Amino acid sequence: MGEAISPAAGRRYGLALFCRVWEAARSSPYAAPSGASGRRHRRRGPRPALSDAALLAPMRADLAR
Repeated sequence: MGEAISPAAGRRYGLALFCRVWEAARSSPYAAPSGASGRRHRRRGPRPALSDAALLAPMRADLAR
């Protein structure tokens, strides 16, 4: 969609035109599942100092004690 060029105007087609023609919400291109767009969804907010996997082993050890 964003890479196609209008033969008449010589400009790229915009998101508004795409949504008007396909009768889709403007958020539709961004709401694609992670596999369809090749992007992975990340957790919002600040990143913790340790990953979930790094915290799991000490938590399991503490529970085992």
